[in-house]
Amino acid sequence: MDTQFPEFEIFAPKIEVAWATLQRQYASQITGAELDHLFACLVFGLTSPAYAERKPALHFDICRALVAMKLPSNRTDAALHAVPEPTQPWVESARELIESQGAKMGRMLQETHHFNDDSAADADPSAPGRPGNSEDKAA
Repeated sequence: MDTQFPEFEIFAPKIEVAWATLQRQYASQITGAELDHLFACLVFGLTSPAYAERKPALHFDICRALVAMKLPSNRTDAALHAVPEPTQPWVESARELIESQGAKMGRMLQETHHFNDDSAADADPSAPGRPGNSEDKAA
C-alpha cells in the first residue's frame, strides 16, 4: 500500500473490484490498451471528488499509484497519457459512463469517510482534464 496518500487504503478495495469487473466485461471485446485506458478513466473518476480541487500533480500522482496497483509501469504510463484508437464504436460512450460511475463511487466514499475536509488549502484552479485528453495525446 502507498502510504504517501492517506486515502489510498480507502480507494484500494474499489480498485480491485473495478479492475476485475472491467476485465470480465470488456477484455474479450477490446484491446488491452483500451481496457487499460478505461481503467485509468475509472480511477480518475473515483479520485476526482477528493482530488480535483487539489493540486493537479497530486491528483495525477494518486491516479498513477492506484492504476499501478494492477498494471506494470509501462502500461500505467500509457493508460494515463494516451488515448488508444477505439476498435469498437461504443468504447467512447463506455469510457464516459465508466468515468462517471467512478466519480459516483468517489462521492460516496468521500461522504462516508470525510477525507476531503482540508482540501481548501490544496486548492488549485487549474485542475487537470481526464487522463489522456486530446492535448495529452498529441504530446
